[in-house]
Amino acid sequence: MNLTAPVTLLGLDWSTPDTPRLRITDPTNPNGSLLHPLLGEHTFRIDGDQRRCVGWFNLTGTEARHVRCRTDEIVTRGRQCRRCQYKEGFIAAHQAHRDSTALPENIRDYLQQPHWLYLDVFAKGMTKVGTAAESRRRSRLAEQGPVAAVYIARTHDGMTIRALESAVSQHFGLPQQVPTRRKILGLHETVDTATLTTWLTDLATQVVSYLDKLTTDQPGIEVSSDPELWVRSACATTVFEAAPVLAYPADLTQGTHHLHITGASGPVALFTTDPEPHTDAARYCADLTRLIGRRLTPATPEDTLTSAPTLF
Repeated sequence: MNLTAPVTLLGLDWSTPDTPRLRITDPTNPNGSLLHPLLGEHTFRIDGDQRRCVGWFNLTGTEARHVRCRTDEIVTRGRQCRRCQYKEGFIAAHQAHRDSTALPENIRDYLQQPHWLYLDVFAKGMTKVGTAAESRRRSRLAEQGPVAAVYIARTHDGMTIRALESAVSQHFGLPQQVPTRRKILGLHETVDTATLTTWLTDLATQVVSYLDKLTTDQPGIEVSSDPELWVRSACATTVFEAAPVLAYPADLTQGTHHLHITGASGPVALFTTDPEPHTDAARYCADLTRLIGRRLTPATPEDTLTSAPTLF
């Protein structure tokens, strides 16, 4: 991404899991956003310490449509201003299995589509339970970056799936989130993807047995007798095969950076910093979500030699 004007990074787009992209503001259109390939070279300078609202997604049509924050509001907590958070409505969605009467219009149809319950495992064996809408069956997992994942049940709507998620989480002591910092820590050691996948499928067998008993005679729930493995993207496999890799020692939210990104797994990118990458170049990993909401300005690879924090 060779910037010619300042932009704000609005998010990482995994809607096409094999070709992840960066969503940025459109300098020529105050109401628009653009998508750029995540893999490749990116040179930029961080402009200030402020973070801006990333906008929201309109889910009422056949495809999700990103909507810019109308005021590019500065935020101090989270990624959205209160207006955009309200317009999107996902805070209410997480409580839909307890009270579906107050669901915002934006997500009502979204939650009425079929949903999947899955288990996923990250480096160092960190395992969790989660849900994905039918329309985001693969991309939802891609944006989280697990080593492996398996679909274990399907429901007719999003309210029912969240009740199953809560039950599995409590019964097996599984979290529903894994912090990105732990995903990065797992890449500091060799990642045995085969062993982790076997561990996950063994756990899935236990969870399926539990769900069979829990959901007996409950309509609209299909428990998978033969759980299906999620298909990991090639760019994520590149990350796990490269491990162990170094943590990026510079602060992404300050200074000037030149990243040659060769792989990505959810929020974590694998990259070198050499202006002319070679096979012996040091490989780093970092949490790209730290850049979300930040203002990025044009820079050149040469600028990093004088402006970026030292890497050694």
